[in-house]
Amino acid sequence: MLMSMLSHLLSAWFAFLLPSYATWKALAHRPVSEPDLERWCMYWAVVGAFVAFEYVTIWLLDWVPFYWEFRTVFLLFLSLPQTQGSTWVYQTYLQPFLIKNQADIDASITAVQTNTLAFVQSRIQVFWQTFWDLATKSAASNQPRAPGAPQAGAPAGQQQQPASGANYVELARSLWTSYGSSLIGAVKQAASPATGAQPAAARAQAASASRPAASPVPSPYDVGSSSSVQVNQNAFSSEMVNNFSPAASSSLPPPFPEPQVVPPQ
Repeated sequence: MLMSMLSHLLSAWFAFLLPSYATWKALAHRPVSEPDLERWCMYWAVVGAFVAFEYVTIWLLDWVPFYWEFRTVFLLFLSLPQTQGSTWVYQTYLQPFLIKNQADIDASITAVQTNTLAFVQSRIQVFWQTFWDLATKSAASNQPRAPGAPQAGAPAGQQQQPASGANYVELARSLWTSYGSSLIGAVKQAASPATGAQPAAARAQAASASRPAASPVPSPYDVGSSSSVQVNQNAFSSEMVNNFSPAASSSLPPPFPEPQVVPPQ
């Protein structure tokens, strides 16, 4: 782990940052120095080939002992101006290989680009065709049509035979429309108790509720409201005055004779 981190730090500085800055200097100064520009073009060609190879085989190179040490040393050998290893690798190995196989490499690149483009176009076309078929079928299924009408897009031999599932659905819908309300009413009537089965107390209560309420009969001891009490009090007073007046006393019986005391002789 430590050697991997150290290798990345050294490679980033010596193999990428310094050569990138040197390439900018070679391109920025006018007139351009062809030896410096050629040198750095060779360097980036070799480094690009090495990085591509490493990306493909990194899962195997991790198991190689002292790989990160060898990698750091190799990148320093390519980048340092004292060694100029990239120029040697380019002129010795990379340039002869590319010159020898240039035609095959160009044909392979063209074939890969053409096949990739054709594959992508075919996949897009298949996807679009599938999407269009699903959208068409969905629109056709959502469109209302008369019962028994032939389905659009069906073969000639099958257009005369409507789908059995659709017939069942239409039949159930028509039956419910015709007899649904009657069926619900019959169920409600069967669920409620019959009139004849009601108990006698319930029938009596219903009969009493149907009759008009009779006015209450006043009791002899019912004093009533305050106004009636005042009227009764006034009548009682008048009756007492009439009974004990002198006119009324003449009609009374004669008083009982008082006893006479006879003195002894």
